[in-house]
Amino acid sequence: MYAQGIPMEERDFFDEVTETKIHTMICPHCNQPGEYELNWLVRRKRAQIPRGADDMDRARFAKARSYMVRRDDLVGCKNIRCRKRFEVVGIQSVADLQPVATGTPENRAERIRAAFGRRTLG
Repeated sequence: MYAQGIPMEERDFFDEVTETKIHTMICPHCNQPGEYELNWLVRRKRAQIPRGADDMDRARFAKARSYMVRRDDLVGCKNIRCRKRFEVVGIQSVADLQPVATGTPENRAERIRAAFGRRTLG
């Protein structure tokens, strides 16, 4: 239970999981491409706001969105002759998680028209 007047922490709105994703990068030292595993902290918004939330917490929860934060900043080259560490460049450190588009193609077309103000697709 939360005390009156003390806002909830951001962590209370999300479920946290560590995931590994594979990215293709090029070593700046030997110019050899390779696939590297990067660790990400994934924060997915909970389905319901936690108990004991006040109006300010409800407003913050309504604006909250799921996102990922990259945990690795350096990787080691996979080339046996090189093996130098290099900085991860070109992959953003924070990424929004967009909900998967659902529905029929007609509904999708309506959403696109509403979002962009177009009368017809094409």
